Amino acid sequence: MTRVLILLNSSRPSTSETFIRYHVDQIAITYINLYHFGKINNYFKSNHFVRKIQNKAIDILTYLKFRRTIKKNKINIVLAEYGMVGADAVHYCKLLKIPLVVHFHGHDAHRKKILKNYEAGYKKLFEYASAIIVVSLKMRNALIEIGAPAEKIKLNVYGVDIEKINSIKQTEKKMLQAFSVGRFVDKKAPYLLILAFEKVLNLFPAANLYIAGDGYLFEACQRIIDAKKLNKSIFLLGELNHEEVLKKMSESVVYVQHSVEAFDGDSEGTPNSILEASAIGLPIVATAHAGIQDIVNDGENGYLVIEGDIDTMSKKIIEIFSLPSLSKEIGENARKKIETNFTMDKSINNLKLILTDAYEKQR
Repeated sequence: MTRVLILLNSSRPSTSETFIRYHVDQIAITYINLYHFGKINNYFKSNHFVRKIQNKAIDILTYLKFRRTIKKNKINIVLAEYGMVGADAVHYCKLLKIPLVVHFHGHDAHRKKILKNYEAGYKKLFEYASAIIVVSLKMRNALIEIGAPAEKIKLNVYGVDIEKINSIKQTEKKMLQAFSVGRFVDKKAPYLLILAFEKVLNLFPAANLYIAGDGYLFEACQRIIDAKKLNKSIFLLGELNHEEVLKKMSESVVYVQHSVEAFDGDSEGTPNSILEASAIGLPIVATAHAGIQDIVNDGENGYLVIEGDIDTMSKKIIEIFSLPSLSKEIGENARKKIETNFTMDKSINNLKLILTDAYEKQR
């Protein structure tokens, strides 16, 4: 029987990391922040000698905390959330001779700076890890390209808590309302979504777009809305809790997202928001980006457009608004696909099987 320790890069998963929170709640015996004592090379940068001593102290304290947690809780396998955490944990796992599974999620497999900084660490990780979990086919190929053994890679897409979706209080649909949620960062390209929806307003001036989330592009996007006088049609909601996000989804008729590969290489994994919107029964209009392509079949449970193509994205949103019967059919297909392939139970059970298999192989 596996007794799992989950390693995080923070004290608790962020509000956007719903998938990690499910892992912590349903799989782990316990969890710890690997960087509780600080991050390596993050202290006394001006003095090499002092920095070296500081790093050694952090290393020793982290190892002692790691070992104490494992012994106290009788842990027999470690799950690292994010590739960087896994790379930083390899040394400790080797010392304690405990199997390590690493779960990649997105930027950790694609961002150029991370791949460069962790080139040596990822090499050690790929060699030692019992299994490497990815959430999209694009991510699988990206990791193989940088040296991950194909036989160690396991595909396990996030799942949706169907019971929670079913418990949402039904509200009347607002027939010209679109919704999106995500961090205001380059790979989400909220500014392109705003420009696409501006074109929708030429035909449907009464339509509304609500975008939830926060990030460094939030103010820039608000300035675009202000400059183009779209304030009565496009609304930035800031960060919402999970229940508020699901409620806003349930009153909308289409979910929209214009994810792109950022200039620094950053890409999505498989956006949980698209899975949840599909489970609610919304047709999806999104870009053919990363794991989105694994979820949305163009013309069946949504529409896919090329990254940066705001003209086609606007046309697809217009099509959804223009044909309610088609929208309903596509939404029903989206719901069925989640129920068949992407439930939380299925994702969690598959993760448990991966961990059990990794543990058995190293016994």
